[in-house]
Amino acid sequence: MDSERVPLHEVVGPVVAYCDADEIVAFAHAINDPNPLYLNSLATPPTYGVVPALPLYLSVAGLPPEATEGAIGGVHGTHDLYVRKPIEPGTQVHTTAERCAVTTSKAGMNVAVRLISRDDSGEVAIEQYWSTLMRGPVTGGDRGDQLADHGFPESARAKLVGTLSLPTTQDQTFRYAGASGDRSPMHVNDQSAARVGFPRKFNQGLCTLGVVSRGLIELTADSDPRRVARIAVRFAAPTFPGEDIEVSAYEMGTTDQGLRSYAFEAFSGGVAVLRHGRVEIRD
Repeated sequence: MDSERVPLHEVVGPVVAYCDADEIVAFAHAINDPNPLYLNSLATPPTYGVVPALPLYLSVAGLPPEATEGAIGGVHGTHDLYVRKPIEPGTQVHTTAERCAVTTSKAGMNVAVRLISRDDSGEVAIEQYWSTLMRGPVTGGDRGDQLADHGFPESARAKLVGTLSLPTTQDQTFRYAGASGDRSPMHVNDQSAARVGFPRKFNQGLCTLGVVSRGLIELTADSDPRRVARIAVRFAAPTFPGEDIEVSAYEMGTTDQGLRSYAFEAFSGGVAVLRHGRVEIRD
């Protein structure tokens, strides 16, 4: 794979999506979150912001053929989502997308896409940086924007806020696929997952993050999702349907913008599945 051949900063869109109130309720069910604010259309799960952006993301995320030579499949690398203005059920958003950065490592090539969703007034509602890791040998180096840091400082381990264990269901990937539109074959078909090196179908990365967000909001925001300003993470390993996910949050103090900041990580089956997590909360 050659990072020099991946075009950057070509803006696509906008694409308009209606955020149906019942779709948002279905999404909340798909991440196992019965928060009454969602079920009564008073709030939207923070990670729902990926749903109106997904079709556009898919249209720009695929690398050109010359960049995928030698690749052994792509997986979600990192995600950094800023809630500038919570999406209100029953409104629409206008989303643009552009590849904004390439970073390379021993694991492969991480290609980040910036997606900006605006409401009808033109105000930014959701800004997110969504990267795909193309696994395989890499040539070339890093290019494009420098993405914001959300590394886990070891000093935060002394300030544990709490730990929660969150269940997933055997049909988790199918329920999330229906609510989000993410029907990637490796998430809904054991044979497809095996072809790219996984033992069986596994939860969509954003499904895992959605499930974990329930615990984070409970631990850090008094169960009020409207207070979430940012949620960022690196996907370290897959989670599997039917297995519990344990998330721990750690206090990090206050950001320059006056937000309360927390580091987090998650484990499933004794394996770290989410690393370098960050959630920022409004007072």
